[in-house]
Amino acid sequence: MEVQRVNIDAAVLLADVVGSTPLYESAGNDIALGQIAEWRERLCVLVRSNGGEFISSKGDDVLSTFSDAAGAFRTASQLRAQRRLPISFHAGLHYGPIIRVGNDIYGDAVNMTARLASIANPGEVIMSQSFVDLLATDERQSLSSLDKMTFKGKYQPCNIYTFLDEDQAVNTEISIGRRPSDIREATTCAVYVTLRYNGQTMSCGDNQSLSIGRSPDCDLVIDRQWVSRRHATIGVANGRVRLTERSSSGTFLSIGPSQEMLVRREDVLLLGSGTISPGMQCTSSDAQVIWFEIAIL
Repeated sequence: MEVQRVNIDAAVLLADVVGSTPLYESAGNDIALGQIAEWRERLCVLVRSNGGEFISSKGDDVLSTFSDAAGAFRTASQLRAQRRLPISFHAGLHYGPIIRVGNDIYGDAVNMTARLASIANPGEVIMSQSFVDLLATDERQSLSSLDKMTFKGKYQPCNIYTFLDEDQAVNTEISIGRRPSDIREATTCAVYVTLRYNGQTMSCGDNQSLSIGRSPDCDLVIDRQWVSRRHATIGVANGRVRLTERSSSGTFLSIGPSQEMLVRREDVLLLGSGTISPGMQCTSSDAQVIWFEIAIL
């Protein structure tokens, strides 16, 4: 019997649990599995109550579709508002053509939704321009434009959006620069990175990290409006130092004599020494410049 194949346009929502591995380690298999299962069931209830359809769940994620963007938007908004379970998630929302084959869906829209979810911070929902275009005015007013991003396999950059909250109070529209071509990965050995900012000096070594942001619980606190609560992290692992950028306003980075570039929602390998300026070019009068230096012992 041939499986029916249907081409339709739909809003696609993919939500995935963040940090399931440490949850299993800290809470134990039975408790962690129960919490994730409860989170998954609550999301499915939200999907159905807003006119959506549960498609599948692979591991810790939930894939669903909606015939209209409004229902998908309500589901994402309500999911963010739920705080009872100790479960963190990230999600993507996109609208486009999909192929329905039996009880599963395929196509570019599904792949694009997965890419959006992969760059979202914990607790965040990233939405594409095609999805946002279908929302009502009051719904769009609750969103913040992040930037244009070019995704793998796409030739044109895509505008992306997230829910407006205190981390998105300021949005800087600046083109993303290119990475220096001469960056090479450091060899595996004892590596330490030192940060210097506003009279403070702090260092970390292998399997350690330093968080940067406006939140008081960050290792390096920068109390400025354009700095996200958890703006970026610098970590050392396997002899390499990486900047993990997850902010709304981006981070300006220079390595050695290279030209300053803007990184946003990506991981960058650091070498030698240079500067990190959250949200502003380091030449700006209000820039909060962090100097980094990497030592190999």
